[in-house]
Amino acid sequence: MPTFFKWEQPSRVETAKARKAAQEAEDRAVYRQVDARDKGRCRACGKACSAYAITLLEKAHRHHIVYRSKGGGTTSANVTTLCPSCHADVHAAKLAVEGNADVALTFSKRDADGQWFIARQEREVGVYERD
Repeated sequence: MPTFFKWEQPSRVETAKARKAAQEAEDRAVYRQVDARDKGRCRACGKACSAYAITLLEKAHRHHIVYRSKGGGTTSANVTTLCPSCHADVHAAKLAVEGNADVALTFSKRDADGQWFIARQEREVGVYERD
């Protein structure tokens, strides 16, 4: 009688690892698109910075406009490049980023009284109203 091999199904851990690796590869592809689109500049202040910088003070941060924890995906429309200073301001609620990163963004800041005002607004990627 012939013997048949029983193929084992991957474990839940192996399946989860494979799914995570695939997601990380997709994210890296999006980050490459974002790096090419933003050309190594902070979209909020225009400062030159690089995703590949050696020091953290010059390293560009990739910021999700709609946070992943709030359901925002890693898409080029939802990820923008910020310098470390602007990224810290966003998370300290001193700077707000709105819009579609593939089309145009609006950057609002808080003044001393806690009121928001538009600090910088794009007409299209890299072209600003006030520059």
